[in-house]
Order: sequence, then structure tokens, then C-alpha cells
Amino acid sequence: MFIDPICPETGDLIGWITHLKASGTGFSRLQTYQIALKSFFTFVSKMGIIQHNPAQHLMFIRKEKSDLNQPVSEETAFALLDGFDRTTWMGLRDYTLVSMLWALGLRLSECLSLKVGDFDPAYDRSQRIGALRVHGKGSKQRTLFVVDKLYDALTEYLSHPESPQKKSDVLFQNKWHNGKPVSKDRVRRMIKQAAKDAGLTERITPHVLRHTFATQMYERGVPAEAISRIMGHDSIEETSLYIHVSGEMKKEALKKIRIP
Repeated sequence: MFIDPICPETGDLIGWITHLKASGTGFSRLQTYQIALKSFFTFVSKMGIIQHNPAQHLMFIRKEKSDLNQPVSEETAFALLDGFDRTTWMGLRDYTLVSMLWALGLRLSECLSLKVGDFDPAYDRSQRIGALRVHGKGSKQRTLFVVDKLYDALTEYLSHPESPQKKSDVLFQNKWHNGKPVSKDRVRRMIKQAAKDAGLTERITPHVLRHTFATQMYERGVPAEAISRIMGHDSIEETSLYIHVSGEMKKEALKKIRIP
């Protein structure tokens, strides 16, 4: 397939860089190529030669290293969630908590700091859309939308007689109902045990679920800037550390490359 060198798509540039990387091109040279692409297309865009800059959204190239936070598949995430016993309050709490880590890409600290009043189920009840106020790093706040099955899970959890009711109450309280949140260690152990019970061999942690969220959003075509805002990052470069391009995505990108 021929690619117009003046008017390529962002995917074409990603595919070309992926091809170079797979061919053994070094990290420093890849960075040089990326800088050159950004500079060139910024220039021709400012000159009015092209309408949009295809290099604007190229992700930051990082060095390969042993990565313990490899994302899991959607099937693995569903298998993990299916293992929780939602007939008990603790099972329902754990299911909802893990669902939010995966479906919203929250930091564990953000999830455990949520209060009942941070969730507004009446934002658009008819469409099953709620608004969630998240307290991020550096006292920064952002609002995320809770929709569809996650909306159902959260409203079901809040309607349970053992769940906290006051707006000032911690959303995910410990089993003693003493007003304190579940501990971070407890959540990590709970996820590890749930994965073991489900027969899953992948390493799954709250941070892995955050990486999974970023990767799945990117693979579904969500712009990097939007993912960055959802995750509460200060820059796209920070977000890029969470995005892992799958083998299938690499193959699709390579199909677009015309190799002489």
C-alpha cells in the first residue's frame, strides 16, 4: 500500500516506527526519527500545506525494559470479576472496587479515597450515566462518567443495606464498618487470591488494571490526550508509559507499510 509522504495518517507513522523498531533500529535513532517527523509535519502544517498534523499525537518512545505491568485481556478481566461472590456484601464491594479500577483506570489511592457523595447517580439516570468526582494527586480533581454495567454495579452496591449511606462516608469501607477504607494491602491480596481462584496465571494488580485501561482505550481509538485527562496525568508522555501496543495492533500497523 502506497503512503503519501506529505499527507499520511497518524497510524501510518506509528506503523513505520513500529517497523523500524521490529527491524532492530536503536532507541536513540528512533527518538531522532520521531523528533524529525514532529518537526517536519509541524512546519508543513503551519505553512498551510496540510490541514492536520499527523505527528501531533505520536506517543513518546521509551526504552524497552522488563515490565511487570503488562496489561491483561478483556477476557481475563471478565474472568477475574466473575469470580467474586456478589451475594455477600464483601463480595459485592470487592467486585465493584475492582470494576472501577479496571473500567475507569483509577489509581488505587484514588479509589480508596472516594466518598459516597462523590458519585452522582442522577446525572442521567434514564441512560444509566452517573458522574464521579475523583480526587487525584496534588489535590487535583476530575470528573469521570460511570456508565452501563459499571453504573449498575455501583448503584447496586450502594443500595445494599450494609453499604455506607452518608455522603461523607468512605465508599469502600473495611469489613468492620468503622468508617475506614479497605487497606491497599488488602485490595492487592484480594485481587491476587481472586485471580488464583479463577485459574488465571497472569500477574494482576491494581496498577496492572490501570495499564490495562490505558492500553484498551488507545486500541479502541481514544485520543491520547483524552486518555491522559481521564487518568489524571499532567502530560501525554506520562500516559505513554501506561500504553502497551498489542501484537495484533502491531500487525495491523505493519499491513499499512509498503516495504520495497
